[in-house]
Amino acid sequence: MIDDLPSTTTTEISKRLVALRHAVGAMAMGRVLTLLLITDEEGADAALEVANDATRQHPARILAIVRANRRGASRLDAQIRVGGDAGASEIVVLRLYGEMADHGASVVTPLLLPDSPIVAWWPGEPPTDVATSPLGGIARRRITDAGACSKPSTQLKRRARTYAAGDTDLSWTRITRWRGLLAAALDEAPHVPVQSASVVAEPGEPSADLIAGWLAHALEVPVQRVNSSAGSGIVSIRMDREDGPIDLVRAREGLSTLSQPGRPVREVPLSIPSAAECLAAELRRLDPDEIYAAALTEGLPRVTRRGKGAARAARAGHVPDGPAEVRPSSAPAMSSRALRDRAPQESAPPQEQLQERVQEELAEVATGEVRRAADPEALAADVAADIATVIKDAVALRGVAHLVLTGGSMGARTVKALSRRRLPKTTWAKVHLWWGDERFVPTGHEDRNDQQAREAGLESLPVPAENIHSAPAGSTGKQLPEAAATWASDLATHAVEGEIAPRFDIVLLGVGPDAHVASLFPDRDELTVTDRSTVPVTDSPKPPPLRLSLTVPVINGADRVWLVVAGADKAEAVTAARAATDDPHLPASWVRGTRETVWWLDDAAAGS
Repeated sequence: MIDDLPSTTTTEISKRLVALRHAVGAMAMGRVLTLLLITDEEGADAALEVANDATRQHPARILAIVRANRRGASRLDAQIRVGGDAGASEIVVLRLYGEMADHGASVVTPLLLPDSPIVAWWPGEPPTDVATSPLGGIARRRITDAGACSKPSTQLKRRARTYAAGDTDLSWTRITRWRGLLAAALDEAPHVPVQSASVVAEPGEPSADLIAGWLAHALEVPVQRVNSSAGSGIVSIRMDREDGPIDLVRAREGLSTLSQPGRPVREVPLSIPSAAECLAAELRRLDPDEIYAAALTEGLPRVTRRGKGAARAARAGHVPDGPAEVRPSSAPAMSSRALRDRAPQESAPPQEQLQERVQEELAEVATGEVRRAADPEALAADVAADIATVIKDAVALRGVAHLVLTGGSMGARTVKALSRRRLPKTTWAKVHLWWGDERFVPTGHEDRNDQQAREAGLESLPVPAENIHSAPAGSTGKQLPEAAATWASDLATHAVEGEIAPRFDIVLLGVGPDAHVASLFPDRDELTVTDRSTVPVTDSPKPPPLRLSLTVPVINGADRVWLVVAGADKAEAVTAARAATDDPHLPASWVRGTRETVWWLDDAAAGS
């Protein structure tokens, strides 16, 4: 239903919205946000179509502020669309004439949905400073599109100069898949450092400039921006390493090739998302995009411009000269027609051999990978080195990393070794530190895991104080169950939507001689708790008697669970736990990561 209201007021618009809501059943409580669409008459129809498509996933009240003719008397013409003409949203088009064209914020204020976030989107030319503009000032998120502006490079410079938390740009959203593929390639072994990078794209392509800025900031290496022919878009990205380059090259519409040293060339889908897809992606998150901010304000100024064109750079071997060749599979055709006349191959391995291989693979998944070192000091150094790699990659990819530390002698050694690792302060600033369990004793007590970590050098790490999440102490006046609830609340605050705890990149766990992990002891009820993130522990078989612990589901929700064990007194527990699965007598047999489970053992704990 479309209802036109010429020469109207916001009061009349509000009354008409209520009447239409009763007539067609469009309930305001079903709207999750208010989207302000700021455009001119020429781009209004196309922008409304994009907004309508994007908000099918996020039902909203769309307030389209159309800046019409500024000459003549002030006037407000409105059009309300609900029901089938507005999809999942309700749309109010506000055409502002005369002086009113410069007072859009005053017009939309009475029409904002109460107690819902406000997002502003400029599909065309935005104001110089969107955050301080009248409409941008009332919005939590402000979305621009440098690619739709007449001078994209100038727009990016303005966005960098005036950036405020909550700003973002659809030119950044368009490269999400590119960034994901590059980050995934770096996440694969071997983890060889990138020495330099280059991005080839047409002049003034803002998405290419932003991905170059992202690489410069995330990898802290020299990045060159090389120009290709006009209209070519993003052509290729190269990351140079000692073992050879990683190349992502657009091959044809919707497909690109990804080549890495020591791996076969892969053809990967990499189409350009539509404006509606990009806008919908931005509406999914309402928090500041810190990775975009760093790429725009810190990374982009570090990017150098190459005077020579892409062709000359390719001849010099600085950038790829085209898509890599994807070799056809050597496997025979597997269609029913191709298999109809084929006889079984005599060289196929016997069934028993196949079963043995399957069992070996399953056993490795169940028991976890073993990584060994000669002694506890060497073990801690190896663990710290891999922690540094993981958190650097996590920050580069997601803008945040969550690390769960362990207590005991190996926990202290690991923190000490980690304090010697050289990582940028900008990386540490995005790291959150937690503990898998804690003794419920006063702050500063020698038995507390966080105190042992501080004595081992935790405070030398440039992690912001607010990112160090110690469990409640026994000196806070809280009872143990209340302390567990407070700790759970802190975990939930940093969890992704729908979860009860953060997405932990690594959970470090020690293992006791009785195979306990965290403060989950053999044959105890705490081991089987599944409806909470934390659990209070009383009458602990190991002093002190009062403790707090993460639960098994939270530990097992981590990407990586690393059990760090040293000493001959742990060897029997390690062997037994690795041979069992979910044995209540062996808590260490209950924990495993979603991506990997690693047993970090010194020679003594490994039994040799």
